[in-house]
Amino acid sequence: MRLQATEDDVYHLMDLKEQYFIMTAICSVAEGISAYFFIYQKRCWDLAYLCTALALAIILLLRQAIKISRRIMEAENCYMALEEDSLAVCQPEKNGKYESCRIFYDEMDKIVEGTRRGVPEFYIVIRKEGKEQKSFFLLDEEEQERDVFCVRSFGFDNQGFMEFYRKLRWIVPGRTRIIGTKTQEVWKLRRPNIGICTAAGMLLGYVLPKLLEMMMYG
Repeated sequence: MRLQATEDDVYHLMDLKEQYFIMTAICSVAEGISAYFFIYQKRCWDLAYLCTALALAIILLLRQAIKISRRIMEAENCYMALEEDSLAVCQPEKNGKYESCRIFYDEMDKIVEGTRRGVPEFYIVIRKEGKEQKSFFLLDEEEQERDVFCVRSFGFDNQGFMEFYRKLRWIVPGRTRIIGTKTQEVWKLRRPNIGICTAAGMLLGYVLPKLLEMMMYG
């Protein structure tokens, strides 16, 4: 079994990035108009708040577009595969680097299911038996000494990643300990959305002063 992004997945990400850039351009034009009126026409709380909100929106949209650009690069290079005798993974790390591994099933001591809300991932712990280890880990081209490797879903749909994880649990030797649940419900939960939380905070920041003003002077 092999998981790797398809051309459709890459095209979808490219379309999404283009949409974010279009929204960034619209917000930038609105920001320029608002700033002009605030500086040269009328200085008031509403315009000041609008300028601030639009500036934050531009920052968030650009941040998302940059993240999607990184995901496009990762989708073209990364994969995970269950082979006859081992698990092979290549996935993104920090600072534009990639980490990869080949872990043989008979050297897996434990498979530990991740418990973070909406974050599909699992950890593999290598068994130490005093003999030469066949499994290996690389950071770019440099070999790493480690006992634990975290396998993450870096863009695959949750269902595909869960099927991959469940098949791995099925094919490992019986002495490999499995620490986790049957249905991975925590992976299916939605992650807290920073954009929505920020938008809600900005809305409250505008509405609450208005309500106080109406109560005091209305």
